[in-house]
Parts: sequence; structure tokens; C-alpha cells
Amino acid sequence: MIWVYKDKYVVAMIAAAGSGKRMGAAVNKIWLPLDGKPVLEHTLAVFRGLSWVDRLVLLGHPAELERFREFLAQKQTDLNLPTDVTAGGAERQDSVLNGLRFATEKLGMDPGRVLVVIHDGARPLVTAEQLERAVDAAYRYGAAGVGVPVKDTIKQVDTEGWIQYTPDRSALWAVQTPQVFDMALLYRCYREVAGFGRRFSDDCGVVEACGFPVKMVMGSYENLKITTPEDLTRAEAILRRRRDADRARI
Repeated sequence: MIWVYKDKYVVAMIAAAGSGKRMGAAVNKIWLPLDGKPVLEHTLAVFRGLSWVDRLVLLGHPAELERFREFLAQKQTDLNLPTDVTAGGAERQDSVLNGLRFATEKLGMDPGRVLVVIHDGARPLVTAEQLERAVDAAYRYGAAGVGVPVKDTIKQVDTEGWIQYTPDRSALWAVQTPQVFDMALLYRCYREVAGFGRRFSDDCGVVEACGFPVKMVMGSYENLKITTPEDLTRAEAILRRRRDADRARI
């Protein structure tokens, strides 16, 4: 089990500096209600009670840091593990780099002794089992991402919508979070790609661009990211089904 790997300090960074733009909301989507609680509260609850997580770092929108601190002040007893807040950036890539700097420069972490779990604050349906699989793979291989095989046929199209290529679906996965890394490796890669002039939509891509392999492990089709109003509806249905299943086992 994962908790035998105590030669590594495990810090979970929760990327929560987004907005409600695609949601059509006036607030950061992590504050939207999901089954009676903010989306972020559901996400953080997954980490509560995991004995192998040593610390949480929330990467919040710079304009909302006080709101994050107030939220944590109310929920600290529930979280039951050290939690910090620091400013994210304009894009995910900026947010994670800020988090890595914060962990090393402000918290004094030795990157060579840390496994860092990067997870989207807007993915509230991840499970402890998925987290364990990702951390276990990162401990063994240095870098791991969670994902699922794609179900649909994928088309590559040009800017005018003409199909250019149909990749083999059997080799395609949709990547999710958590994504877990040896912190020294991830920090090195983030500093290296800073000079590439490219933007990366996920942390695995940063490590891949530096020439390092990343192990993919099975996630879940339920581990959706809250992006549109339809996602909230689906997430609430999944939470209700899980709750009913738990009651049935009592």
C-alpha cells in the first residue's frame, strides 16, 4: 500500500485559479454549489483522512486569496492536515510553477524528497483509489498521469474544419488529474520549458517535452472536470448514486 513509501513527503497541489467563463458563471467555478457544497469542498474532502498526504497547497486566483483563507479557516478541522494558500497564475502552467516555487522557497521543501500531486480543484469526483494508483506509479517511475481510453473516434481538423487525419483510437487516452511527479523532476522541467515559448495544458506535457517518460494509469470516466453547467448536473447524479450505494452497504 502507498503508505509504506514514507521516505517521500507527499504534497498535493490543488489548481484552483480558474474562472467561470465557460460555465457562464460570474464566479470561479470551484465556488459553485454541488450537492449543497462548493465544488472545492468536495475536491478537498477526497484528500481528508489520507494518511500518506502530508500537506495541501491551494493555488488560488490572486484576487481571491483572502476568500480561500476564510474558506480554509472554516474547514481546517475537517481537513485535518496542514494547508497553505498561494497565488496561481494566468494559466495552469504559471500556477503550478508558482506552487513549486512556493513549496521550495517558502516552505523549505527539498524537491528530491517530495512527491507532488497536481490535481484540478474542479475535479471533485476523484477517488482515493485513483490517487493511490497515481502516487504508487510516480514513486516507481518518477512521473505518472491518470486517464481513460477514449470512447469516440477522434479527428484532427484544420482551421477551416476539414478533416486532416484520423488517429488510431486504440492508442488514445483522455488525460485527467491527478498527475504525480518526483518534485525535483517536475521543477527542473518547468524551468527548462520556460524558454521554449510554448504553453502546456497539463503537467505531463511539460515532463514529456523535456524527454522524460510518463506512466499512464487508469482513472475513471466519472472523474470529470466541472467545466459546463451540464457537468454539474452529471456530477450531482454521480454523487447521489455513490451515496445510495454506500447506504445499501450499511
